[in-house]
Amino acid sequence: MCSIFDKFLSSLWEHLRPGGRDIGESIRAAINFAPQFYLKIGRFTIPVTGAMISLIASVILLTILAFWLRRGLKKYEITGKQALTEKLYFAVISLGVSSGLKRDQSETVLPWTLGIGLYIFTSNVVAIAEMSASAVNPAVPVSLALYTLVFVIAMGIHLVGIKGFGHSLIDPMPGLLPFNILDYMIKPVSLALRLFGNVFGAFILIAVLRTIMPLILPSLFGLWFDVADALIQALIFVYLTTTYLGEIVEKAENTAERLASKKEPSEQQKVKV
Repeated sequence: MCSIFDKFLSSLWEHLRPGGRDIGESIRAAINFAPQFYLKIGRFTIPVTGAMISLIASVILLTILAFWLRRGLKKYEITGKQALTEKLYFAVISLGVSSGLKRDQSETVLPWTLGIGLYIFTSNVVAIAEMSASAVNPAVPVSLALYTLVFVIAMGIHLVGIKGFGHSLIDPMPGLLPFNILDYMIKPVSLALRLFGNVFGAFILIAVLRTIMPLILPSLFGLWFDVADALIQALIFVYLTTTYLGEIVEKAENTAERLASKKEPSEQQKVKV
């Protein structure tokens, strides 16, 4: 009995002592993109990765949060959770207005921008439960960035029309059309790299800390990166997406005003003739 207990203590110390684990092995385990298991549905075999597990966990968490926030809503004598939800709502609305959107336009885009922000936050927070953050897999930030690009273009057309969107591409002058198109190609790349770099870097740092100092430091830093950094990344993504839409609206309005100002003198000349 004593020998078994001694072996257990020896194994535990080897696992917990500083430098007791190989850093390379810890990092390889942390960034393993291979399927965790395979799910068979009839003839189909679906590989389930860590990112998919985090995604499903995030959706479940957001669904529970939505039902919880929806319960007990009042017009008067509101609860603390309702007050917090309303503050978040007005904060996103104010962000849209300050980015160049009108209030009604900001209310239109709010479900989309806030939804993607909450997903980024929850998909990183689930790492507290020893799940890998979905953004560690490069496919996730790339997919989010491409979705944002499609959303910005589609919502931009919805807000200002096809003609207005075309005007935004030639602001402040038609010669900048190729550069404005290139800007739309660069935006998803910068969004994906920013999100992936921050989450992946934090993941590597925690893996190294667990090898060097396994008990205290990883817990403190892990709490920061899993919660605070997740909130920061979500806010940045929402801010940039809203800013991109504000740029489209402002450029469309500027170009429309510039074209209208050019037409006025010509129309006045026609009237004189």
